[in-house]
Amino acid sequence: MKVGMVKFVASMGLLLACVGARAGLPEPDVQVADSGRQVVINVPQTRLFLYQDGKLVKSWPVAVGKMLTGTPTGSFDITGIYHDPTWHVPKSIQDEMRAQGKPVQTAVPPGPDNPLGKVFIRFGEPGLGLGMHGTNAPGSVPGFRSHGCVRLKNPDALDLASLVSVGDAVTVAYQAILLNQDDAGHLWLTAYRNPYGHDDVSMPWLGQVLLKWQHDHKVAIYGNRVDEALRLRNGKPVCLTCRGSLPDYRVVSLTVFRWLSSPPDSTLPGDSSAPSLPRPPASESQSQL
Repeated sequence: MKVGMVKFVASMGLLLACVGARAGLPEPDVQVADSGRQVVINVPQTRLFLYQDGKLVKSWPVAVGKMLTGTPTGSFDITGIYHDPTWHVPKSIQDEMRAQGKPVQTAVPPGPDNPLGKVFIRFGEPGLGLGMHGTNAPGSVPGFRSHGCVRLKNPDALDLASLVSVGDAVTVAYQAILLNQDDAGHLWLTAYRNPYGHDDVSMPWLGQVLLKWQHDHKVAIYGNRVDEALRLRNGKPVCLTCRGSLPDYRVVSLTVFRWLSSPPDSTLPGDSSAPSLPRPPASESQSQL
């Protein structure tokens, strides 16, 4: 069977499993094309998402760049896929080796000691040196460990390489606050830490968006849950509208709520500059938080 047909069959199988792919997994708000494949990487979430024809089909944990060597955001294309790659050590990393008193390597051949693992999927122009690749240190995934590349465990990198092709789109996003909805229509918020210390452009919109959602759906949002999620930033989805015992996010199917790719308008009831969200009674608050 030809490689293209293998990828087509694999992609069709993934489409059949796309509902399960969302269980407990919040999605970033990135516009995804209605046709073709697209890779989306959300840096604060340390997560890579694969979409086929606009549908989420698979996702993997990743390690992205450290604060001083952050993974750049933007839109790219896959420009090469290389199995059993040789790692040509960048001069900057050679300088690090030298400064740390380590033997300076200029190239590392394929094998168990190769930091690129089993496959290197380049995105962007070759001069950028960016790629999604395997690793010889699987314990480093997920995290903020690389010099800018996106690192996956070897089985995940090989899985990804079997499903994508040169020319597929890659979007690297930086979204530390995610809003999702479940099948029952409840609104969920997930907050991550801000590893690069970027100004969070979503914060000025968040209160306005929540107030508008509450007004449009005639459903109360518990403001104390918003406050707690933003304080902890532990990456655990929190239901903002569920009453009684909160459901286990790990078994809830979450779909993205558009609020960053479609910025809110400024027309809201009341004073949107200082939105007020309801707090539940003390007894309910103690049982739910």
